Amino acid sequence: MTRPMTRSVAAAPPGVIEIDAAGPHAAVVHVRADIDARVAGALRQILCDAVDRYGHVVLDLTDVATLDPAGLAALVRAHRWARRRDAVVCLAGPSRFVVTVLHTMRVDGLFPIFDDRRSALAWLPLRP
Repeated sequence: MTRPMTRSVAAAPPGVIEIDAAGPHAAVVHVRADIDARVAGALRQILCDAVDRYGHVVLDLTDVATLDPAGLAALVRAHRWARRRDAVVCLAGPSRFVVTVLHTMRVDGLFPIFDDRRSALAWLPLRP
């Protein structure tokens, strides 16, 4: 079942979040800013929409230095959304700070974490 696209969530500033299809069953979502309250709502919506359209999602975090509680909540909600649809949200290139936040909050096990998007995309076909 596909969720309707809703845009009631505040949009991220232009150029902050980009989506690219990475094949018929995966997408790459690239975030070019810290994931905080101004970006979190739009990111959650975009991740859920990408899961609905493509299945698996690689979240490219190479340009993200920090993650605040709103951002963490957005990632966890996207993970839950994907899991209910037998899909995976992978993290590619997270900063040491982001990995520390995930570990401290004990949610690092929810996300496969890779050094870069290429490694994450190569891993995805191994998923059922």
